[in-house]
This record gives sequence, structure tokens and C-alpha cells, in this order.
Amino acid sequence: MHDLLLISDLHLGSHLKPRMRGEFVHLASRIEQSFPRFIDHYLCEGQWQLVINGDFIDFWNVDLPDHVGETGERLAVRQLHAVFDAHPRVEDSLARFLRAGHGIVFVTGNHDAELLYAGVREALVDRLEGAMADEQDNDASTTRTGMVRLDAMRPGRIRFVRWFLREEGGAWIEHGHKFDPSCATPAAMSPTRGGTLVQTVAEVATRNFSNLMPEIDYDAPDKFTGMDYVRWALARGWRFVVRVILLYLRTLGRILALWAATGRVDEHGRKAHEQRLARVAANAGLQMSALTALEQMAPPPSVLTVGGILSLTALDHLLSALLPTPICLWIASWFGVSGWWGLLAGLAVSTTSIYWIRQGRRPRDVARDMAEVAARVGDVTGVPLVLMGHSHHGELERQGDVVYANSGSWLDGSHLYVRRDRASGKLVEVELRQWRNGGITLVDAMDVPHATPAAANAEDDAPIGAHSPESSTPIASAG
Repeated sequence: MHDLLLISDLHLGSHLKPRMRGEFVHLASRIEQSFPRFIDHYLCEGQWQLVINGDFIDFWNVDLPDHVGETGERLAVRQLHAVFDAHPRVEDSLARFLRAGHGIVFVTGNHDAELLYAGVREALVDRLEGAMADEQDNDASTTRTGMVRLDAMRPGRIRFVRWFLREEGGAWIEHGHKFDPSCATPAAMSPTRGGTLVQTVAEVATRNFSNLMPEIDYDAPDKFTGMDYVRWALARGWRFVVRVILLYLRTLGRILALWAATGRVDEHGRKAHEQRLARVAANAGLQMSALTALEQMAPPPSVLTVGGILSLTALDHLLSALLPTPICLWIASWFGVSGWWGLLAGLAVSTTSIYWIRQGRRPRDVARDMAEVAARVGDVTGVPLVLMGHSHHGELERQGDVVYANSGSWLDGSHLYVRRDRASGKLVEVELRQWRNGGITLVDAMDVPHATPAAANAEDDAPIGAHSPESSTPIASAG
């Protein structure tokens, strides 16, 4: 079996929208230059199973100028082709990887949930394999998404998974956005309404606000507080403030409409989710109770809860600031009390409400939340190694008997290498690496604890223990 090379969060195509800032166009150009060198480096290093663990293509940010009237699967296929047309060297490098006999698995993320469309998967396979299927007895890659056993993935082929990959006693791999309420959807195995994917709160905000604000940082939604947005807008003048307010109100209306809509996932989507969940559980060698426990472990998607909507849109702060004063003024007028007392009471209630909201709210930290849940994921699924992406924060840590590793974002070179023991085929070591200046830098490394008591009692399988370099160490060069 092959060693694992795991990357995530390339966000290809994020520059394909009007009025894009120059630095993002430069970033796209840098990916086009650097990613093929990254692939070629590992082609010389061994045999690989490449796992692209979500957000490979950034469908949220691909805004085609002539897409009027197109929605759903048809539009997503055109977006896929536009992204590969903009990144021909990335496409060629992945095709070389396949021709060399290595496999590629695409795990669905939140920005590329369009991979759930069969037409998108077929188009991607066709782009990467081309005539290669005919050269190999018409044994083309599958576009189905039922296979989740990592040890059953064939080399030199493309596979797709809707949620996770699992190797019994080895690893659990998923993008991780299920544990981020703003990026999660109900019935995630088939999140549709009328055959079209249901948008998440984060997607609505990205499409209707961030994409129309080229002045905003790419990662602002993940790091900005309400006051950060206020300061950001004020620094650009009052006309810009008016524009921000209007876009905010429009975005707020669309988020509220998404929340208020009945049947956010249609009946067909819910039934398909349940049926696929049962098939995936059987394929993964898990009890349905384990997958049910994982679903319950994740917080409810923000689109389903009033609190989630109020928090993410800052509507709780807005209502606390605006409503108490007129209500107190009306009460003062009703009882014949001076309006000044009503004004003071309103201001006091507003100030107190905002204070208690801020005191009672845990600051949003996706990386921390995912790390905290990793040990429970490992326990429920019976694996010693949990691998995720999504947070853009590369890390490697041990939590009890489970090792948690996050590949970070490939945009800064972060990725994971998981080595197998050549004799037993077991996953024995995970490394957090960075691709920098044409070479590999080792950031951290850790031994994988063995999953079964029998293995743990074997003399040659005894856990060695984790080690962490005191400083990043260059270990290879692309030449």
C-alpha cells in the first residue's frame, strides 16, 4: 500500500470574479508555477495516494460573466472548466501524477460541495484522464461516491468521497467543515432543494458580500469581529460605509430568507442522505450508530438555529443597540414620564445587553473547535489518527490515544505526509510539512499510536512516542 500525501484548501479559481484585487491574481499565478513543482518533487520520492481533502476548487468565488439563467449542476460544470482553463499547469501535473500510477482521492469540502453533482465529477475525470482510459482497457476512474475504504482505493485512479475516508485501525480523513456551523448543511450526504445544492450561511455571505468587496481580506470572514468590520469600513470614507451598509442589509435579508424557508433540504434529499449514510456505514465497516454519533457530535448548522443566525450576522448586537431606546421612550410616554428618563433607560438597557452578549459568547475559533473534537472522532471510529483541513491552520498534536493532524492550507505550502511501515502496511508516522522555495521543510512529526491491544503488545509494534522538532528543518530540495 502507498504512503499518504494529504493537501487541502487550494481554493483554485478564487480569482475568477470581477474587480479582483491584484494580489489574488498574483496568488493564482504563483499556484500555477509552484504546484507542478510540488507534484514533480513527490513523483520522485515514492508511491503515493494523494488525498485532496476538500476545497480544491473554490466554487463560491468563481463568478462567470455570462452565467445568466444557469444554475445548479450545469453552472458548476462550466465553473469547473473555467478553473482548469485558468490553471493548465495544475491540471497537467495532476494528470502526470495519475499516469505515473498514483491515485487521487477528492474529499468534498464546503467550497467544492459541487463535487456532489455527478456531472461535475464526470467533467473532472475527463479533464484529468483524457484518453488515458482508452489506453488502459477502458478502465476509467469511477465518479461514484460510495467507496470510503482507504485501503480499497486502487492506484492510478481518481475517486470521490462525500464525507470521509477511513482505514480500519489506521486513519479517519475528512475536510472538517461539519464542525463549523456556518459552513455546514443539514442532510450533508445529499444537501439539496429541488436537485440544487442548499447554500450555507457562509456561502450566502461570501457570494453576496465578500465577492463584491475586493477591498476586503480573503480570510476576513474567519478572523473579523463586528468591530473589525466597522473599523475597516470607516477607514475608507462615508461613501464606502453607505455601500457596506446596503450590501450588509441585502446579505442579511438573503440569510434570513434561507433560514425562514421551509424544507431547506427537500424530501428527496433527506431520503437520499439516509440511504447513502447506511451504504457508507456498511462500506466503511462501521455501525450506523457510529455515524449517527458523529453527526450528533457536530453543532447544528447555523441555518437551522435562531442563535446561529443572530450571532453570525451580528443581528443580536444590532437589535440590542436599536430596539431598547424606542421601546423605553414609548413606555416613558405611556406613563407620562420625561422622555429623558426613557432615553437614559434605553441606553442603559442597550449597553447592558451588548455587554452580556459579548461576555457570554465564546470567540469563534474554528481551528480550536476542530482540534477539541478530534479525540472523540478517533474514539467513535476506532482509529488512532484523525486528519482534517478546513481551518487553514496546520497543526499536529496528540489528544489522549488519538493523534490529530491538520493539513492547513496549501496556499502557504502546508501539507501532511503519512508514512506506512513497509512490512505491515500500517500507518506509523505523520509529518506536517511545508513546501517552500522549491523544497520541503519539516515543521513537526509524530508517531501514530497503534489501534489494537494485540498490536500494542507486540514487541516490534510498541509505540515509540511523539517527537517534535524544536525548529523547522529543511529535509529535501526539488533540485
